[in-house]
Amino acid sequence: MSGWRGNVYDRVSAPQMAWGLEVLDRLDLRQRATVLDAGCGSGRVTERLLERWPTASVIALDASRSMLDEARARLDRFGDRVTFQQSDLGRELAPELRAGSLDAVFSTGTFHWVIDHPGLYRQLFALLAPGGCLVAQCGGEGSISEVRGILDHLGIDWSSLNRYAAASETVTWLRQAGFVDAWAWLSKEPVGFHGREALVDYLVGGALGPYLAGRPDEDQRAVTETVADRMAEPVLHFVRLNVLARRP
Repeated sequence: MSGWRGNVYDRVSAPQMAWGLEVLDRLDLRQRATVLDAGCGSGRVTERLLERWPTASVIALDASRSMLDEARARLDRFGDRVTFQQSDLGRELAPELRAGSLDAVFSTGTFHWVIDHPGLYRQLFALLAPGGCLVAQCGGEGSISEVRGILDHLGIDWSSLNRYAAASETVTWLRQAGFVDAWAWLSKEPVGFHGREALVDYLVGGALGPYLAGRPDEDQRAVTETVADRMAEPVLHFVRLNVLARRP
């Protein structure tokens, strides 16, 4: 996924951090577990995972080199407990990720950037050891629909980058991949901003970055300001898709 600037995202990603900590509370690791953080971003939640389970090791995966550079700087103090992998979850993953090698896959704020969810869950299932768990959250059906409608009106493509899945179809895909104890549910998570400028800063560094990649910075800012001006209020109406599942 291109278009992310890790240092900017790190500064504006407080909502994603809060959601990530909620998801982290659902993860229960045994001793010396190996965890794939699938879409680690700038490593803020990864850091908390490593602190919470001092015997765990983490593979921090992200498609963005800029995000991984931020994560490396943040997580350097953990030494060889964390390794880094630049890889796109929407494609075949690198051979360094061996089948059956993981105790858990953890992910927050990432899967909606993958189009092929059935294929994604099949790949993750294959990486997990028997009894391994998938604990994730991402954008779900209906998320930021106002913003996506404005982008449609402006002729800016988002649909080739995103899939905002429903809970019922997600459970079907999980079971088809082989998971058991598969659960998925949607939760509304609106985020308000203190005025237009705060909203624009968040949109530039967060939600709109990949859609505007390749445009000059001033053009990205202008488009983002147009989106903000057309919104009814400085509130992003996120809907989160929560996922829990286990490999038998």
